[in-house]
Amino acid sequence: MSLFKTKAIILEIKKQSKDNHLYFVFSSDYWKILVNKKVKPKEKNLDIWYNINCEIEVNQKQDIHKIKNIKIINQFNYTSKNYQLILAYLELIWLLNQNLKTWVINPIFYDIINKINNLKNINYSKIILAKLKILHQLWILKIQNNDEIINKILKFIEQNNIEKILLLQELDTKIIEKLEQIIKTSLISD
Repeated sequence: MSLFKTKAIILEIKKQSKDNHLYFVFSSDYWKILVNKKVKPKEKNLDIWYNINCEIEVNQKQDIHKIKNIKIINQFNYTSKNYQLILAYLELIWLLNQNLKTWVINPIFYDIINKINNLKNINYSKIILAKLKILHQLWILKIQNNDEIINKILKFIEQNNIEKILLLQELDTKIIEKLEQIIKTSLISD
């Protein structure tokens, strides 16, 4: 067994019982990992968009590892957000959870969620751009497009980090619709 300290994003709540909770977390330093958390009375439950500091006790002989000494760093602030924005964020988490393998080590995924959680001026366009960056990092984004503007946006996403991408202003509705179609097409053809 080995113990490591890390930052992690809660990707999925697998199971909750009176005594134990199972989560899929994605560590900033390691990988996607299934962890078991012992429930303590009066302790705050974790939710899927939490960014945490924690210790993970890895047992090489088991598929489920222990998580402890959890401190919440931040979370997606869903108050005063519209339904479309909350749903888009949940889809972003789902996208990561469905496409990350347990052996993938890439701090960029953690960084994207962390930046979105900390963004004060979050809007639907920025979440769409973050989804595109994730798809690019997963090697499933279709970069070539017939539309010149869309092609420029996709090249920009390919060549820049999430901080620079999130500086873009809100996109036109028609452009967002085209980008959403690219996301759907990329996920279907994967």
